[in-house]
Amino acid sequence: MKKIILLITLLIASSSLFLSYGQNANAEELIDEGVGLHDEGKFKEAIEKYKEALAVDPASVQATYELSLSYLALQDYQNASKYSTEVINSGNKQLSSGAYAVKSEALAGMDRIDEAIALLQEGLIKNGDEYLLHFNLALNYYKKGDNNKTLGHIKRAIDLDKSHSGAFLLNAYALNDNGLWVQSILSFQMFLLLEPDSKRSKTAFEEMLNIMQIKIAEEPVQRSFIQQQMMRNKPDTIPHRDKIPPLSIEDGLNRNLVYHAITTTLDSLNNAPGEKDEFTLFKTVNKEIMNVLTRESKGAKEGVFWTFYIPFFSHIAESGYYDTFCRYISVSYFPESMEWWQQNPGDAVDFVIWFEKGDEN
Repeated sequence: MKKIILLITLLIASSSLFLSYGQNANAEELIDEGVGLHDEGKFKEAIEKYKEALAVDPASVQATYELSLSYLALQDYQNASKYSTEVINSGNKQLSSGAYAVKSEALAGMDRIDEAIALLQEGLIKNGDEYLLHFNLALNYYKKGDNNKTLGHIKRAIDLDKSHSGAFLLNAYALNDNGLWVQSILSFQMFLLLEPDSKRSKTAFEEMLNIMQIKIAEEPVQRSFIQQQMMRNKPDTIPHRDKIPPLSIEDGLNRNLVYHAITTTLDSLNNAPGEKDEFTLFKTVNKEIMNVLTRESKGAKEGVFWTFYIPFFSHIAESGYYDTFCRYISVSYFPESMEWWQQNPGDAVDFVIWFEKGDEN
């Protein structure tokens, strides 16, 4: 009799286990469907899938987190905040940083920037150094117009993870706004290497041409960044025809040498016979900038500008891939660059392989 009771008990336990497994599997399948819909921009449909998943498994933190993301994409900041708060309170370590980032964006969307900053600082205390938290802090300080704190947090974000294009773009904008225009040029190019063909790539390339004196605009370039315009009352940060950028020595860099290289190269090109297109101007001026920076980097230099950016781009400038590199980062801006890529797919593939794997291949 005892054996029969034990067998029945085991069968009941096994049945509950299989039921639980089945529920989890069904919930995960619904979540996957929701993620697919979200990625297609069908945010309302994605939300319905996540709610179905929660009906099957009310304890699914993943479904709750995905729900917060889709509400954020719809700019439904109240619900994005509500569900991201649930994820934060769940204690889920894997999703905690993401949930702090979602809630901070929701608060910022409701013009509660200071609360968003305080929340992200709490997230850093709770989760330690995380790329996403530093990036969102930099973004919120940028919205407040505090460029020094923006640069501090975006530098830390890049130190933690150099694979995200948005960090280099925000870094480029903040550097230029702070008058660090040479550093900004290299950060723009890093962004364009990681994200060459988006709408914000085109506006970023145009602002870079302005900094390089190649294209002089009467009005500041409209900045497209992270699903919103980051104009902050149209900051006057691009060179005008009667304005010379800061030329003093900053962080060991004599900016006057770079400016002189730009202006003399442009004068030489413009005075030479024949018409020079903007791409040729960019490619030639950029090479001269890198020549100056390579010479200036000799000796004991400290800081990421000297130890990472300049060696990285000097290596490209001195390689056999420099022309291809210039085509690659300008595909969103110059139609002829896009045509070149379409007509030279082999060269394009070779450059990407070299960029990703280095000279050893």
